[in-house]
Amino acid sequence: MLSGKHVVVIPFPFGGQAWNVANLVLKLAPAAPDVRFSFLNIAKSNSLIFPPPLRSKLPSNVKVYEVSDGLPDGHHGPMEHSGEHVELFLKAAPENFGAAVNAAEQDVRKKVSCFLTDALVIFAAEMAEKMQVPWVALWVPAPYCLAAHVYIDVISELRRESSGGGTSSNNDNNDDKSLGVIPGLSMMRISDLTKELIDDQDTSRSACMLREVGRVLPRRAAAVLMNSFAEVTPTPLIADLKSKFKMLLQIGCLAVSFPPLPLPSSSTSDTTGCLTWLDARDPQSVAYICFGTVSMPSPSEVSAIGEALESTKTPFLWSIKERAMAFLPEGLQERTNAYGKFVPWAPQAQVLSHPACGVFVTHCGYNSMFESMVSGVPMVCKPFWSDNMMNGRMIEEVWGIGVKVKGGTITKSGIEKALEVVLRGKDEKEMRKKAGELRERLVEAAGPDGIAEADFKVLVKLISTS
Repeated sequence: MLSGKHVVVIPFPFGGQAWNVANLVLKLAPAAPDVRFSFLNIAKSNSLIFPPPLRSKLPSNVKVYEVSDGLPDGHHGPMEHSGEHVELFLKAAPENFGAAVNAAEQDVRKKVSCFLTDALVIFAAEMAEKMQVPWVALWVPAPYCLAAHVYIDVISELRRESSGGGTSSNNDNNDDKSLGVIPGLSMMRISDLTKELIDDQDTSRSACMLREVGRVLPRRAAAVLMNSFAEVTPTPLIADLKSKFKMLLQIGCLAVSFPPLPLPSSSTSDTTGCLTWLDARDPQSVAYICFGTVSMPSPSEVSAIGEALESTKTPFLWSIKERAMAFLPEGLQERTNAYGKFVPWAPQAQVLSHPACGVFVTHCGYNSMFESMVSGVPMVCKPFWSDNMMNGRMIEEVWGIGVKVKGGTITKSGIEKALEVVLRGKDEKEMRKKAGELRERLVEAAGPDGIAEADFKVLVKLISTS
């Protein structure tokens, strides 16, 4: 048996979750050179995060393994966050990943010493207990979203009280009730929570997992890692969460770099021409539009965005899925060619840090929100699910660095007004000032004297000595 520790790493392979776990492993590998990391993930997710050319350049103590995704043999569908795909994955995961752990142990010739997984991979808790090793869980979404999961039983009771004792699933009209009874969530409402979390009539595996994670983490996780900076998180919220877990570490946002990644110096690094196109635009004039890897506005909302951009003549860079292009107003691309650009993908961090970027029209995903904050760019928010609604409320009402789409649905007039407020309105300078101040707080928090650096060192010690 070789010396050193063997940490099994398991991401949640849907949406943008897995990128954060991968980033954490790549940060841990050089900091803990004597630890062997076995990264277990399904093939489609691995192909996006660690494509074959990249795998040969990984640290020597990191090895990527591919695990069956639970789909029937012969299935060749796209990598999408479909409910059916998630259900099949969750059903087969304990057996498939159990076999993968055995294979990794034989390959490395080391017994597993620790499980490091996405917090949603709650089947790892039982695996870790059987092997008598610690389970360390990474919570990827916002900290206030974690609090909602931990207090899911309190929230269910609030909904029952609002409905006069009826079932919580029929309580949609009372979901504007405050979550003020939960420490640090006084600004939040029940309506800010994803329906999969609060609908206790939904018995799907994914919904049950979301409702169960907040109960499992306090009991079974040796440590909970938060993908966040303590310096920009409400103190009462952190204090309460620390009282709930055996160990709580805030290791910084894993999706961002400080300072932001440099702009590519050659055209080969800018395959879609986004940055070259931005070079020709005025400072802080461009609306960058992207709704992440999973979320997509409805056909009418896509059309409304296009109409608003054209009516206001706002310069724009739109990262848009190919299937959504059919919903654009006919002839829009030709009519806006002089000041607009459509691309299937954009180097988001570099786009947001470009001097020409003036506003980010976003779904309020946690990673996207932080990338915008790091660049000091205000946001127009259209939340969809997960922690999006909570993020949007923080952006507009707490930090004052953006506005939410009124009524929750994108309309032509709504986008026109939002762009006017953020790019040209009387509050534009104040909003941009606040965004800049928040950016400076993040830069300081990410520095050597920040809590994230200290907590990361605690994590390194934990996985190196367990």
